[in-house]
Amino acid sequence: MKHLYKLVSLIVLVGMLLSACVTTPTPTQAPAPTKAPEPTKAPAATVAPAATTAPAATKAPEPTKAPEAKVLKIGMITMKSGALAYYGVAQERGFMIGLEYISKGQKDAQGRYIIAGRPVEVLVRDAEGNPDKATSMARELIEKDGVEILQGPVNSTEALALTAVALQYKKILMVDPAASYLITGTNFNPYVFRTSRTNYDDVLVIAKYLVENVGKNFAHIGIDNAFGKGSGAALKYAVEKNGGKLIADIYAPADTKDFTSYIQKALDSKAENLFLTWAGTGYVTLFQQLNDLGATKKMKVATGFGDNPSFTAVFGTAIGQVGLSVYHYTAPKNEVNDFLVKRYFELYKEPPDLFSPGGMASAIALAAALEKTKGDTTGDVMVKALEGLKFEGPKGTYYIRPEDHVCLQPMYILKLVNLDPHKGADGTVKYDWFEKVYESKYDELGIPCTLEKDYASRCGNLPKP
Repeated sequence: MKHLYKLVSLIVLVGMLLSACVTTPTPTQAPAPTKAPEPTKAPAATVAPAATTAPAATKAPEPTKAPEAKVLKIGMITMKSGALAYYGVAQERGFMIGLEYISKGQKDAQGRYIIAGRPVEVLVRDAEGNPDKATSMARELIEKDGVEILQGPVNSTEALALTAVALQYKKILMVDPAASYLITGTNFNPYVFRTSRTNYDDVLVIAKYLVENVGKNFAHIGIDNAFGKGSGAALKYAVEKNGGKLIADIYAPADTKDFTSYIQKALDSKAENLFLTWAGTGYVTLFQQLNDLGATKKMKVATGFGDNPSFTAVFGTAIGQVGLSVYHYTAPKNEVNDFLVKRYFELYKEPPDLFSPGGMASAIALAAALEKTKGDTTGDVMVKALEGLKFEGPKGTYYIRPEDHVCLQPMYILKLVNLDPHKGADGTVKYDWFEKVYESKYDELGIPCTLEKDYASRCGNLPKP
């Protein structure tokens, strides 16, 4: 604020009053002897006027400070305990590296990355795979903590529950890594987006290969939840699209310890291919029992190659096997993945894993939309910025389809050539296990639109399952 100073001059006027006396005249007397006049006194010394005080110096106005941008709070619902805790860690790390990448490392005084002029604070919550806990946490983040965007989760059942929260509060929910197609299908609403792939990405990239190179009949063993059943439906679509048939669709509870009866059903079907949809520690037991029952010799067992720590236990007898891959850090060749790999090694002394790129892609997509909206996170404003967004991420080109908010992206077929993790010269652990057989383009798989009531109005030009 500018300060105004007034200089007030005080002018003192000194007036001198001159007066004269008049008397009546009297007879003239002889004059008295004249006295010599008294000597004239020297005038009193003139006092020098007091020095005038200089006015106080005017202070320069303080520079006006720009108002601080409001902190943007993003609520991450993840899993940091339980069977999928490892995936939650990868998700969170990837998201933070994504913020670093897209902000070019710009931070505020508190160390928060700056996106669209706003410092970003990520509030992480562990829902432990519980959909009720996930929704209550999300509501608390919005109502009490002021969260403006939701991201996550790992678990598809949680993601399906969170779609209702996004609709209720008109807040963007950016889903990754949960893969169930139902999230942007049956449970679609305008505020739900994803950078994660869907079940259809998984099966479409591998079904054509298996039909052409192994056989036309398929069995499927899946986890009995939204992820597993979504994969089964997608597998049926993908196999039939390529001239094959799903003849046994089998589901087991998530806590299954003995898979014998489920494996036997698959063997009894006489299918040439067995596709597996599983997640968590049960994967190791499932593969061990497949080997024990001879299923890996009688059928071509196909699945998604999983995370690095489980490889030795799960795929110990699978050298030479070809499978689909959502991501392995050695497969993509692009600038964004190079940054992810380099920073991950620097920070954690190991490579990024299965769901690290998904977290990073979410951060990049949200930042790109926020740049368009100039930091405005209003749900309807963000919807317009995200629909049709194309961006470069760790897997290459991503495209958020405006019709159903599915994110098209590259997928991989890899061949397992060794299981020998080794340390590099810098002391970091490396898992250079694969040869890349095939990498799809982001838009080549023909992912169907799985909307139900809105299919005709939104997805009329897209394939239908």
